[in-house]
Amino acid sequence: MKVSILGGSGLIGRVITKELMKDHDVTVIDIIKPQYDVNYVYGDLNNVDEVSSKIKNSDYVINAAQYYFNLNAMKASLKAGVNYMDLGGLYWMTRKQLDMNKDFEKENLLALVGMGAEPGITNVIARYFYEKFGTPIGIKLRDGWINYNDNIDWSIDTQMDEMTLDVPVLEKGEYRYYKPLSRFEDVEFSIGKIRVYLTIHSELATFPSSFEGVKFVDWMEGGSGFDNVAFLSKIFGDDIEVLGIRSRKYLREILKAKGFLGYKDEKPNEVEACKVIFEYDNREVSMEFNSGPKDEFDGTQYMTGISPVIAVNMKVKGEGVLPPEKVVNADEFMSELKRRGIKMIYQERDDY
Repeated sequence: MKVSILGGSGLIGRVITKELMKDHDVTVIDIIKPQYDVNYVYGDLNNVDEVSSKIKNSDYVINAAQYYFNLNAMKASLKAGVNYMDLGGLYWMTRKQLDMNKDFEKENLLALVGMGAEPGITNVIARYFYEKFGTPIGIKLRDGWINYNDNIDWSIDTQMDEMTLDVPVLEKGEYRYYKPLSRFEDVEFSIGKIRVYLTIHSELATFPSSFEGVKFVDWMEGGSGFDNVAFLSKIFGDDIEVLGIRSRKYLREILKAKGFLGYKDEKPNEVEACKVIFEYDNREVSMEFNSGPKDEFDGTQYMTGISPVIAVNMKVKGEGVLPPEKVVNADEFMSELKRRGIKMIYQERDDY
């Protein structure tokens, strides 16, 4: 199949590209030329028409660019008549993307939103539990990581957003909003005990409607370097202009200059684990998925990037703007995750 990857030069885009190149005809479309051998075409997502002309005739377009560009990427896919998927984009962006549902339905196209690790794998596991056990009372999502160096392996802008934007929580069947980091828990993962905090995430935009009747849903995350990013968000998070430069731009450039964005000479050495927990009256079931480094990528990069690769290989189909829990066959997807080295740990408790 022919697959176009928007943002294929980035931290996650490289994983997707290199994995898909093994079996498919792949083109990277980005404003930065990849530092590896792949068919490359310049494209700027600020120009929808330009990108649309360059993804035409693709079977799928995967958007691995910064999530701020999700709507433009979807518009380009619509114009080109191509099925779309992305890695997610926090709660507020996902809500805007869902508003384009009728546009994709009209063109008989699929926009699979949030097909990364979290969201993505979390959504598919949630579907698995829902099909097996029925509607839960509550769903808890807990994500933790351990990084043995100081490198940042995903968008610093997204991290700043998670540290500063109000957090939706479904409580008693209704959305309520809290300040980020205002709640925390110490969670036992297979990789160790990690303190996780309440932050904004996109699963909250789809789970209440996908699993109708659920009364509680929240997301918490934490791990190595989390406190450092939380502190940086107090200085750079509101993106004020100082001496003619936006604070977040300065932060990105200084991190890049110091070699803290991505990996150059350093060996990737992060492990990540995430739990999907379904709570019933007298029973709790959970599934943890986790990964360590694989080849040139750390665990977070690999789990996020491999998910849309599996979705493409499964030839996912659908019409409209849909989350993974509405589209992806859970048994087939989870089996493929295991085959690719993602560990899956199931647990259950009665009378908890």
